[in-house]
Amino acid sequence: MSALQRSLESIEAKFKVSSLGVLERHAQALQAYRDWCTQSLARQHLVKVASLFHRKYKADENQLEILGIPLDVLALFPKWKSGSTAGFRPKSLGLHPRPYGAGQPLGSLRLQLSPHSETIPYSLMLIRDLLRRTDPDVLLWVVVEPGANLDGLRDLSRNFHASAARRVRFVEGKSTTIFAQDNARAALDEDGQAVLLIPREFSRGQSRQDDELSIDLARKQFGLPVLQSMFFWEGGNLLDAGPCCLIGVDSVGENMRRLGLRRQEVIQGLSAELGCEVVPVGDLSKYHHKKGKEPSSGQASFHLDLDISLLGRQGRQKKPRALIADPARGLDFLPAVLAKASLFRDHFVPPGQAKDLIEAEYDSYAHDRHPKLLAYCDLLESLGFHVVGVPDLRIDPKENLFKIRNFDFSYCNVLPGLRNGRPAVHYLPWGIRELDLDAEKQFRLAGLQPVKISKDGRIGNALMRWLGGLHCFCGPLR
Repeated sequence: MSALQRSLESIEAKFKVSSLGVLERHAQALQAYRDWCTQSLARQHLVKVASLFHRKYKADENQLEILGIPLDVLALFPKWKSGSTAGFRPKSLGLHPRPYGAGQPLGSLRLQLSPHSETIPYSLMLIRDLLRRTDPDVLLWVVVEPGANLDGLRDLSRNFHASAARRVRFVEGKSTTIFAQDNARAALDEDGQAVLLIPREFSRGQSRQDDELSIDLARKQFGLPVLQSMFFWEGGNLLDAGPCCLIGVDSVGENMRRLGLRRQEVIQGLSAELGCEVVPVGDLSKYHHKKGKEPSSGQASFHLDLDISLLGRQGRQKKPRALIADPARGLDFLPAVLAKASLFRDHFVPPGQAKDLIEAEYDSYAHDRHPKLLAYCDLLESLGFHVVGVPDLRIDPKENLFKIRNFDFSYCNVLPGLRNGRPAVHYLPWGIRELDLDAEKQFRLAGLQPVKISKDGRIGNALMRWLGGLHCFCGPLR
């Protein structure tokens, strides 16, 4: 008997496999149990599902984990074996939010230069313009594909600005997109030292799965302690608000569905991890998920940072301030957009007809979003924020047939932070003069100095075609 055959038969003896048909049936049965578990967690509490396995099959923790039960979350319920949720104890990570807002230094920013994206030229221009338009103590940590020519990139960046050799650091790591805001968030530990927090998992099995950071690699890349959250989230939907954090209800709903938790348990768990009160934003009753389909949303946009910018405490009274997307204000500037002839060329219909269709889309989406954004505004004001509206013109991304041009113009996806010692908001202009000027007027109304990162609309318009802005691309690090 060959060594190959002996090793195969040792597996057969260990698992008592009489035929491959039996093995196939076992694999199908396990998958059926795992599917049942996934579906049950979306409808029933985690404790109810796990305790049923324990009572019926005497399942131990290893077996529960194989079935897809999140053991770390289950451990928060000390009486789960008896089917009781009593004694729920959220786990603290010893963290608290990093100071954030227009009155704080931008510090170190994390960016991703994705080789899989058509955005590379614009990303390089963005790095160039960030060097030119942010304070000289702002550092840029740029993640590039493993095996990239780091020396060549360093030489290239030195042409961008005299300070590039000191301020730009290229580190190797996989990424699919340029959205560095989503896969991690900066925090401080009990000693006030910088920490990077990553979500439970990130887009696994989806198009952005290579954006997921590993603990070990992120430690090596950035030289920081890295902790992993117990919960699912994306940074664009989890905003620091000073004494609290805001989270979009779609993220709350995702955790309820995937972890088998109640709404309040998700909120309490996140609050314990982040070291501050977590406040949900949106209408959770509108969040629904059906297998094989995109979940319906309870938010005005898929991420809060497309509609809200939190500015920290400003002014003599140090009252917290926020920007919010205002579609009604945006519609006032619709004639300026329609007058820009270059936007309406080369579509599948003549320019005149394209204008009519796009105007109708703007009006429809504004009417859909406006009441949701009013509810956001009411919530922010109830939390003590002074809220300033900024113009907002967008087309529903699910209905947009005109994506060869950018038609989404928003001013909330910005970077608040000091510029020359003054509270400022760094933003990408759209190149539509009337819109940009009105946004700057509103920034000043909020007590902020407007800082254009680029001199024209090329970068902003190019990158917004991937539904992202400056805040999406720049993840805080230190």
